[in-house]
Amino acid sequence: MTAPDRGTAVVDVVTARLPGLSLPEVVATSALMSRTDRKYLLRPPEFLALADALGADLAGLDIAGRRSFGYSSTYFDTPDLAVFRAHRQDRRRRFKIRTRTYTDSADTFCELKLSGRRDETVKVRRPHPTRSAHALTASTLSFLDDQLMASFGRPAPRPLAASLVTTYRRATLVTADRRTRVTCDTGLTWSAGTRELPAARDLVLVEVKSAAGRNPVTETLARLRIRELSVSKYCSGLVALGLTGGGNRWLPALRRLAVHPIW
Repeated sequence: MTAPDRGTAVVDVVTARLPGLSLPEVVATSALMSRTDRKYLLRPPEFLALADALGADLAGLDIAGRRSFGYSSTYFDTPDLAVFRAHRQDRRRRFKIRTRTYTDSADTFCELKLSGRRDETVKVRRPHPTRSAHALTASTLSFLDDQLMASFGRPAPRPLAASLVTTYRRATLVTADRRTRVTCDTGLTWSAGTRELPAARDLVLVEVKSAAGRNPVTETLARLRIRELSVSKYCSGLVALGLTGGGNRWLPALRRLAVHPIW
């Protein structure tokens, strides 16, 4: 197992030994579209320790015998990065706009992630043409306007253009009670125009998504003394690629990811 492959390899080892869940079974946890997210960066031994501690409490998404899948997300922002600035300033009514392509199936969706009360995240999405993954169609903009008007009382900002692309592999785990979902991302790479920057290949970005305030995964991570970390693929990527300043809050995550921002 070479260092560049360690993150993906350890996730593959763990997920291969778990019972499988079909996509409809995982989609049945759709209540988690409204959830609280907690993020952690784990070294392979830490990820193995987490999996061992949770034991039979986990199952993994299985599609035709596969347990991990390729993702490509394109984020959209205004020329002055209004979406990024709202997150940097930790504004209460903030959001992210992206298209997400599942590269194994070529299915694409437009997703709007809204930050709500008490760190709650609400995600809404609709199908989007894969050929237009790096652009927003008129119908998609109308969808975004409707959703943001309903949630925040204002339409999507204009103009919006692709500002960052992330690619990675993801395995999805679900707890036995179906109340907590754990995504395990590896092989993260950011790109924008001619700039491209990979993160360390010996890390697993774990996101714990739960509709409950307490769950066995975050409690196990606490017992293992693995601390939550502020990680935003979008905001960290803009900082890492040198596309914006004012990103000090994400520098600890970038150091852990062994990424030196391009200045």
